[in-house]
Amino acid sequence: MHFPTILKQPMARAAILALAACHASQALAHTSYILPNFFVASTESYVTLQSAFAEELFHPEVAVDANDFHVILPDGSRGEFEAIGKHRQLVILESPLLQDGTYRFTTGVRRGRMSKSALIDGQWKPVQGDKAPAGATRFKTSQTETVADVYVTKKGPTRAPVDRQIGRLVIQPVTHPSEVALDSNLKLKVLFDGKPLDGQTVVLDRGGAEYGEAKVHREVKTSADGSLDLKFDKPGVYLLMTRHKADAPTGSETDERSYTTSLTFEVQP
Repeated sequence: MHFPTILKQPMARAAILALAACHASQALAHTSYILPNFFVASTESYVTLQSAFAEELFHPEVAVDANDFHVILPDGSRGEFEAIGKHRQLVILESPLLQDGTYRFTTGVRRGRMSKSALIDGQWKPVQGDKAPAGATRFKTSQTETVADVYVTKKGPTRAPVDRQIGRLVIQPVTHPSEVALDSNLKLKVLFDGKPLDGQTVVLDRGGAEYGEAKVHREVKTSADGSLDLKFDKPGVYLLMTRHKADAPTGSETDERSYTTSLTFEVQP
């Protein structure tokens, strides 16, 4: 697995992509991710990861400008990355693997751009600039909030990093993410403020799918208890993503927030 570092686009493109992500559909919007150079370690003492926003999976386009990149150690305590290198299209992160067990690498909660919408003829439409559009009857403001996670296990899995919840919109693995294979399903729950989301859309994509006969892309919905039971017919590196809009917490700068959470994981042969 390699980390592309060639910067092909000017910095202006980063701003355009970040703005577009606020308004794109669930299937098409740019999604943040964290990708390690391996998922299972034995004797390795370091892991290197990249983090970016991408529309085509794992092809970095805009660096994730998070202020709370951190590590959840195998015992469930918080740790910090040893090195964080920020570039235009991606962030490179390095972390030691001093303990045996599962490490959770996360962007932490990242708040993004704020936007405004107007209700016109019964539909909410984005507002550009400060001028009120004709026919607008109501206005609301929104801000994005994202979390991206990945797990790496050294020698044997531990549960504490998996069970720790980060942010309001949570992808909660029931199956340990380091134990997903073609002969075993991935079971998980989607929670918001600790409560299950019924009928929540979850998007599943596979890295490298552009080289296959058909692109691997699925959209599935959670059951009443917020659960999903996923089976795979191909090994590889996958990304789960889900989005949910809700009223912003009291005292926030905007009326609502658009939450996006993603999980990168490997399906072993």
